[in-house]
Amino acid sequence: MRARTLAVLVILLLAQAPPLRGQVQVSEGPLPPELLEEVLGFLNAPDVLRLTGGALVPAGFRIEGDVAVLGGSVEVAGTVAGSLLVVNGDLRLAPGARVEGQLLVVGGALTGVAEAQVVGSVRVHAQSLRYRVQRGRIEAATEYSLTGGFLSTDLGFGEARVGLRASGAYSRVEGLPVRVGPMIRTGGSNPLTLDTFGIWRSVSGLDFKSDALGYWFRLTQAVGGSGNLFLGAEAFNDTREIEDQGLSDLEASLSTFLLRQDVRDYYDREGWAAFLELRPSRLPIRAAFFYSDEEHATPPIRGPWALRQGEKAWRPLALTAAGSIRSVEASVLWNSENDPVQPSDGWWLSLGLRRQVGGELRLPPSAPIQPGFDEPPLVEADPLPPFTRAALDLRRYARVGPSSHLILRAAATGNLTDGPLPPQFQTALGGEGSLPGHRRFAIDCGARETVYSVEAPNDTADADRAHVFPAYGCDRAILFQVEFHGHLPFSWNPQPEALEGSELAGVFELRPIWAVFFDAGQGWARGSLGNGLARVDGPTRADVGVGLFAGPLALYWSYPLNRRDRGLNFFVRLERGF
Repeated sequence: MRARTLAVLVILLLAQAPPLRGQVQVSEGPLPPELLEEVLGFLNAPDVLRLTGGALVPAGFRIEGDVAVLGGSVEVAGTVAGSLLVVNGDLRLAPGARVEGQLLVVGGALTGVAEAQVVGSVRVHAQSLRYRVQRGRIEAATEYSLTGGFLSTDLGFGEARVGLRASGAYSRVEGLPVRVGPMIRTGGSNPLTLDTFGIWRSVSGLDFKSDALGYWFRLTQAVGGSGNLFLGAEAFNDTREIEDQGLSDLEASLSTFLLRQDVRDYYDREGWAAFLELRPSRLPIRAAFFYSDEEHATPPIRGPWALRQGEKAWRPLALTAAGSIRSVEASVLWNSENDPVQPSDGWWLSLGLRRQVGGELRLPPSAPIQPGFDEPPLVEADPLPPFTRAALDLRRYARVGPSSHLILRAAATGNLTDGPLPPQFQTALGGEGSLPGHRRFAIDCGARETVYSVEAPNDTADADRAHVFPAYGCDRAILFQVEFHGHLPFSWNPQPEALEGSELAGVFELRPIWAVFFDAGQGWARGSLGNGLARVDGPTRADVGVGLFAGPLALYWSYPLNRRDRGLNFFVRLERGF
């Protein structure tokens, strides 16, 4: 009898003991129905203290009862005398922190659990929760799909569905690229994912020739059973932008469609790649290693429909170094931002390194155009030397006060070897995405001082020659940016009552924010491209400005501090700068 009583006491004590580090339950994939029901029930319980945004429980401070934090990072250094739920945010437990109930993190990472005391179970689910607020209650919101559920099929061993999505910005090269094709995902702790997409370009219309279409296939296999490590391979025939120019796909698309100003340049690529990805669920870090074998070429300007049709010619593309390239690439991303849309605290660090290990790239035969003379004979260029390109993007979001924060950013790209980069790997600065007080491509190391003539691509039938810029930008570049944000002392919510609680509600909620900013950048050329272009180091450019944010709309005024080739620049953006 005593032995049985002792066994029961031991079981009860173990049930109340804080879990060891190895006892943290970590899972990925879609939220199971039972977990979703548990989370929604907890969030809507009347006796739960529900907080929105980031939260801090200081050392020596005690919160009585259950706590739920929605959409923000949380740090606990004191005591939560109940259960704690963190949704769509990270949780850090400081040494000595105590949670006297269960601990559940959904859509975020958990750190510090080994140095803290948690009486109940500890669970982490990496998949975020899509939700909406309906009359004060939290409800699950399903993701909208163009194809709908009727194109999903249960295969027994997994699920198959048809995907239909835009694959980039509306451009002068493709129009709107659209991916369509089946996607298959198996079940189990090591799921296999197969994405098979054909790429249709709107400029091709109903012409389904092979040179008017593309494809993108990817096979990904999870290994290890923890959802942290993935192996895969992909094959592709698509068009890539050289840089996004600091603007979103939507902003670039509207510029092309409404203003007939495509802010990006592009290159065609075809080939395959193998990769290894690391996605640890307990840390805000992602790492990847790629080996790729690709063929590059300059795409033609296919002239999509634009609102200002025919008023002016499209801006020439930058010439792409053509040929084959075999390369290895490593990248690391650390993202501890407290909010994915409007971060006010945390770090963002992106590191990338790409080294050419084989193949040969060279600029196609070209020659500078001289006004008043016939088309010049084309001159062959020498092969470009192998390169090692590095890229760094470091951002710090720091709270200064209850309603203000500071953003610091340093970005640098460049060839680590002593030589030029192929144009499709170069960097240019200037314009609303980087130096808004200066014209677009203000720092391009002389790439746009003259126009060159080249043989027209195969699918361009209206001319034997095409006009291009002989390069894209600089071989090395650096950019510094500083922004200070503060809230205006009022808010306005003019939304119709019918939209209250829907996902569109945030579109109508106006919480004005003011901003002041400073930008500075410079670029360097590291040698000749072999096509006779006189490359020069880019000048130092700097500007200052102010901004006003109202909901999704951002209004900016920027003024150059040197080389005043433009006055005060007013522009509108649909998102914050960074």
